[in-house]
Amino acid sequence: MSQAQPTSVLGQDYTIGSTTWCKGITVQYSALGADKYMVSIISGKILDDRGEYNLAGVTLGIFSITPPEKKSLLSGDQDFSDYPVATFNALANTNTPTSPNTNVVTTPSGDSNNTSYLAFQYQQRITVWSPVVSQAQQSVVLGQDYTIGSTTWVTGITVQYAALGASQYMVSITTGTILDDRARYDLAGVTLGIFPINPG
Repeated sequence: MSQAQPTSVLGQDYTIGSTTWCKGITVQYSALGADKYMVSIISGKILDDRGEYNLAGVTLGIFSITPPEKKSLLSGDQDFSDYPVATFNALANTNTPTSPNTNVVTTPSGDSNNTSYLAFQYQQRITVWSPVVSQAQQSVVLGQDYTIGSTTWVTGITVQYAALGASQYMVSITTGTILDDRARYDLAGVTLGIFPINPG
């Protein structure tokens, strides 16, 4: 996958034991602005242990775009003693359990829009929904049910961005339900993370 070859399609079925990766699984590269890109599955299915799993919409990762190579500033006899000493503090993501088989990974971008990327996951490994909230888009709602095995993310789960004063913001679930192993889990009020606001 790359910017030059943005899609790749599985050309034939592959089977190991009772698991089959079906022909037609399609992986796509897509840019998220100028500094990030996402790799995701846009169509396809896996047959696994007598169940069929739809892979459409599964996010495989969000990565930084590498800028074009520049000449090193360290070449020649340049003096950098006047440069201030800086410390980079990376924003940590959070991993919030929402039921026995589900969790939500929230990753703050640190950009001027305070964008946060979310991954609603099954057993910490399969992403079923990848909403994005920010200062510009403060609320997002799950538009359809997603089911894996005995676990269902029910239509209407709502994620919200909310500023906490001038220095922090919170990402939380304001309403929603997960059905997991014959039990119902109410997600209203679940905090997914509190992060620093980028003053821009």
